[in-house]
Amino acid sequence: MSEPAHELDAPELDAEDALHGVVNQLIINGERMPVIIPGSVLESLRILAKLLENAQVANYLPSLLPLAMPWVKALPEADVSVFAADLAKAAASGEHAPERLAACLREWQATAEIYADPGEANRLRRAVREAGEGRVTRWEYDESST
Repeated sequence: MSEPAHELDAPELDAEDALHGVVNQLIINGERMPVIIPGSVLESLRILAKLLENAQVANYLPSLLPLAMPWVKALPEADVSVFAADLAKAAASGEHAPERLAACLREWQATAEIYADPGEANRLRRAVREAGEGRVTRWEYDESST
């Protein structure tokens, strides 16, 4: 019988776990690389999905998100609820949960960064308003302002 792991730094992956995992693609330094996402990670994401779903149904997930991710504070209140729903949906996407969670977090954090910059936020609000009026506005993020 093996000793229980006492450190969380580098957990050893069981070969059996890898066999029950999912082969996926990650982009690292611009190169697409195959990786195996272990079954234990997928199972953990199923548990996370259930926790997020329960928190969303109980309507307290939006208040927890800024505690876990301070950048959420820059989002308008209505968007925090949408982010919470998107996050719960991404976590519940089964084998695709890892990449969908990563994309969800990356996209919402980028949105929060825009809202954190008053000039960019005004441009975004104007673009959304114009889109609602049927006008198309070309969007360019001004990276020099960050």
